Amino acid sequence: MLDLHLPDMPGWQVLAQLKADQLTRAIPVVIISADATSPQIKRLLSAGARAYLTKPLDIPEFFRVIDEALAPVGTAKEVAAA
Repeated sequence: MLDLHLPDMPGWQVLAQLKADQLTRAIPVVIISADATSPQIKRLLSAGARAYLTKPLDIPEFFRVIDEALAPVGTAKEVAAA
């Protein structure tokens, strides 16, 4: 979970650093922000975010995204979608 408005560094910069490092690039990053503009969402998803959730959080959507992010690779759901 990554909020875009952090005290020391913008969240988009944290995402860029995570994706640039081989040790952390596979970590699923879910963005949380009050900015629900389409360009912002598209930019961060293109930069490697797994999902983008807007505040206030939709709790069922939040749990769905977390379940998907934590699911083992190659689950039946992913195999069926391929």
